[in-house]
Amino acid sequence: MRRTLLALEPNLVFIENQTLESQVEATLLPVRAGAWLVGVVGAVGAALAAIGLYGVIAYSVARRTREIGIRLAIGSAPAGILRLVMRQGLMVAAAGVALGVLLAAGAATVLAGALYGVGVADPVAWGAAIAGLLSVATLANLVPAWRAAKLNPITALRVE
Repeated sequence: MRRTLLALEPNLVFIENQTLESQVEATLLPVRAGAWLVGVVGAVGAALAAIGLYGVIAYSVARRTREIGIRLAIGSAPAGILRLVMRQGLMVAAAGVALGVLLAAGAATVLAGALYGVGVADPVAWGAAIAGLLSVATLANLVPAWRAAKLNPITALRVE
């Protein structure tokens, strides 16, 4: 290619010999690094939210140990206790997701120019974000709910 171009234009100067793909990679490197950084910060934020939600639900279950013990003593199934705790925890998470969706919709209109290839109302992006948040909330609620379901009624009634 170099010989052909020099035959057509003898005064042509070659500065860099690289493929278009490598030039695009070099151009997009800062953008990709920024995207990775935002992704890492988002993952740390999700982990902190999961830890916080776990702490709140675990504290709530610990405060209700006697109530859960009474429920188990009068015949409630452990699966029912599991559903009760999970439902209450996920209702808190669903309220947070609903508020977050409203705030994110407002922010998305402002940031629409910075998002390449993602529209403001992209259902895949919104669905993935909501599903991710709800799955993190489900995992955070699962341990306290499982502990509440495995509670021994006799021990729970002796608390406090």
